[in-house]
Amino acid sequence: MKKSFLALVFAGICGSASAADTPKSLSVPSSDKKTGITLQLSEGWKTYPSKDGSVTIEMPKSGVNVQVFALSQASIDEAVKQVADLVKGQVTKFKLTETKEITVAGTPGKQLTGTGEEEDDGDPSNADIYLFSVEGKVYLICAHGEGNGAVKNRPILATLLASVKKS
Repeated sequence: MKKSFLALVFAGICGSASAADTPKSLSVPSSDKKTGITLQLSEGWKTYPSKDGSVTIEMPKSGVNVQVFALSQASIDEAVKQVADLVKGQVTKFKLTETKEITVAGTPGKQLTGTGEEEDDGDPSNADIYLFSVEGKVYLICAHGEGNGAVKNRPILATLLASVKKS
């Protein structure tokens, strides 16, 4: 995955999707910009382009950090094999503890649960990673936080995943 290419793509999109306090949609193009997805964000959530090419979603007072990535991998299974590398900008030393089948936007996906360390300060972290494909393009949502932040926020994350639609 070319990080500089994705950084440019997300920077352009997120400039218009940053800091409003009303419900809004976040558009995320596929890695080739031919298709994309939208996610419905709750009131008060903000978005920021990240240095690794992802979009960070700030959910105030949640204790969880969320990043959305458009991936260049050809399949969900290929992304699963590379997941520790894909999320190392958020969670280092990621160790997979559980895999579940999920459905996102009417298509099969995977929820990967695991542990690691926060990239910024090395604190222990849990992570829920959601991999799914829309129109043949693979996307990843990484939710992580100290302690059980990702676990506590699974209902909110389920709502976010349920909002995913083809752009």
